Amino acid sequence: MLHNIHNMSGELLTALVDMGLTSSEAKVYLAAARLGVATTTEVATLAEKERSNTHHLLQRLQRLGLVDPTVDSPTRFKPIDPRDAIDRLFELQTAKLRKLEQTRDSVLSSLSLSELVTPPKAETFSVMKGRVRTYLRMIESMSGCTSDMSLFMSSNGLIRLSRFRDFVSLMSQKAREGVRFRVITEITRANAKDIRTLSKVAEVRHVRNQSTNASIYDMKVGSVALAINDALEEDISEHVSLWSNGESFVKMLAASFDSAWFLAAPAIPTMKSMGLRT
Repeated sequence: MLHNIHNMSGELLTALVDMGLTSSEAKVYLAAARLGVATTTEVATLAEKERSNTHHLLQRLQRLGLVDPTVDSPTRFKPIDPRDAIDRLFELQTAKLRKLEQTRDSVLSSLSLSELVTPPKAETFSVMKGRVRTYLRMIESMSGCTSDMSLFMSSNGLIRLSRFRDFVSLMSQKAREGVRFRVITEITRANAKDIRTLSKVAEVRHVRNQSTNASIYDMKVGSVALAINDALEEDISEHVSLWSNGESFVKMLAASFDSAWFLAAPAIPTMKSMGLRT
């Protein structure tokens, strides 16, 4: 792999810069990648940078998730695989783009009709591949919620999502801001702990054999899993979800959710009937 990195250094350098790194950050990352695990001094020497500047650049790369520090003394830095680095930077750039889109929409909506006549918003559809990317998109969508969020989750899906990074803490924050959360899932002994946690900030109801994974945000955006591998691993590449702001698509999901919600059993009584601690 080191040989490949050496041969492709020019192409990798260009790709890393295109993905948002500065030229110096890209050179330091590539130096670390060639070394495998190295101290700041070793990286600085190979990258032909001053040690103090290299230290700041490595800290920046660490914040971006491209290198990890070891517990050695002196500290050494281990880079992630270049392919993962490209994917990580792509995800960060995509998140920035969505944030810019949200900012743009917010600014445009604040302008009065006398100042700007806005054409109808185009319906968009996008496909997300990979469970982690789907969860990151869910967190971004939840961050923009102002009124309500509804979730269909499988039993294992609830376990994964409730333990994914800062999902529950963000849900708690949005609940304090007045966002209403409703969750339909299958309650089992395996996810009882997560049900108890979520029940503090969300209304949770039980449906047997719940396997659908879908979400609705402020009746503006919806998602549904098209291909599901329900294993507990955090990331499954074959997981595929469809996202859209199409009005008919969101209304269809909402109608399905409301029908299931009406028939579902409240979480706490269900847990008591199963002999689970509430």
